[in-house]
Amino acid sequence: MKKIIILILVAIGAGLAWWLGSPLFIDKEVNETIEDIQKMAPPMAAGMESISVTERIGTFVGADDFHKGEGTVSLIKLGDKYFVRFEDDFKVTNGPDLFVYFGRDGEYIKDTNLGVLKGNIGSQNYEVSAEINPNDYNEVWVWCRAFSVPFAKAVLN
Repeated sequence: MKKIIILILVAIGAGLAWWLGSPLFIDKEVNETIEDIQKMAPPMAAGMESISVTERIGTFVGADDFHKGEGTVSLIKLGDKYFVRFEDDFKVTNGPDLFVYFGRDGEYIKDTNLGVLKGNIGSQNYEVSAEINPNDYNEVWVWCRAFSVPFAKAVLN
């Protein structure tokens, strides 16, 4: 019985170690396009073009020497919908349980979750929920929920 318990604990420990450690040496690249945003947007009224407007742009910086981030992020408006777009040059240290949030004045805002980070490299799009007004925020964050630590932040100008 003692051997079975030890085996179970070792298996759980190995699984946890893999979940925590594997993102550090495994990259996930995403290549979503601006056209993908147009597919996610609601259909426009007859005769209206679906014109996207870049409202604000920012550049990611890492949170510290271990959690590095770089690349461009855009806040795009298409019709009455908003989207956050990480451009082709986006790159962040990979980690477990990473999500995208809005923030304000140096703090991420928990109630603005835009979704799980799709990949730590490359272009990706996030639809902003109708309940979130992006004009209330001036930052985009990559946040690790498992450890409650920031990985990268971009100030939107």
